[in-house]
Formats: sequence, C-alpha cells, structure tokens
Amino acid sequence: MPFKKNNTLGFLPKDTIALDRKPLTIKLRPGIREQVISIPQWTNELREVIEAWVQTKLDQNDEL
Repeated sequence: MPFKKNNTLGFLPKDTIALDRKPLTIKLRPGIREQVISIPQWTNELREVIEAWVQTKLDQNDEL
C-alpha cells in the first residue's frame, strides 16, 4: 500500500543533500562489520570520515 501525499509517516531525510542511490561496498576482515554496526550513528560518522579522507587525497594530488 503506497503512502498518501503529504503523509507525516515514513522516511524523512535529516540532511539537505540527498545521498547517492548507489552504495559504496567494501569487504572487511572478519569481525569488523559487527564492531562497526555496534557503534551508534555509525553511518553518519563514517560518511564524514570518508568525505574528509577524499578531500585530503584530492588536495594532495593538486599539490603534485
């Protein structure tokens, strides 16, 4: 059953920028996945870490 227009239930994004529809997937060593998932708000924190890491790598490439 689809949601009706202007519903108050359902998913509401917390950020103003939409996320990419294609997920980034990586393989990890055994046990790491469970440890990461046990951290509260791990997805948001990991997104911030990846964005900062990418920016530093791009900045390093610009200097070369």
